Amino acid sequence: MKTVKIKDRIFTELFSEQELSEIVSKSVNEIKKTVTDEENLVLVGVLNGGVPFLNEIAFSLSEKITIDYVKAVSYGDKTFSSGRVELLLDSRLEMKGKDVIIVDDIIDTGRTTEFLKDHFVSKGAKSVRTACLFYKKGVLKEDPDFFGSYVGDEFIIGFGLDYAQRGRNIKSILKLSD
Repeated sequence: MKTVKIKDRIFTELFSEQELSEIVSKSVNEIKKTVTDEENLVLVGVLNGGVPFLNEIAFSLSEKITIDYVKAVSYGDKTFSSGRVELLLDSRLEMKGKDVIIVDDIIDTGRTTEFLKDHFVSKGAKSVRTACLFYKKGVLKEDPDFFGSYVGDEFIIGFGLDYAQRGRNIKSILKLSD
């Protein structure tokens, strides 16, 4: 079993690289099946963690889609949310009448997702759906539109997920073990 030390914390493997690949593929295929109007689609990646998953989705679709990013934070360098969402970088695209899919690494508390959904609705998006790789069941009123796998309360890193900005580039998913 893979073990990694980052700063003062030890992480052990939760999903192997192969298992993660299967989770990603299943999610991407599910999203791809639902997209009917690629010219009207805007994938909005939540920086920094949502980038690897957004790339996998985008590479499965045509060149007609639009991609943009936002940066919203609630964790900082901690393993728990501050409870407050701060929008550090907003999309500058015209969202009026667009079909938006917000792509993030994990929906943990649901605060960032709810904040961003409301934000894009207020910008006039025709529809706003959510896609995440991992989801902590029950934190949203409704499950995300697309997600790869449920996870428990463990703090996880890898494939975009980080601890204090480290571990995003790990090709498997590790959980905090201490």
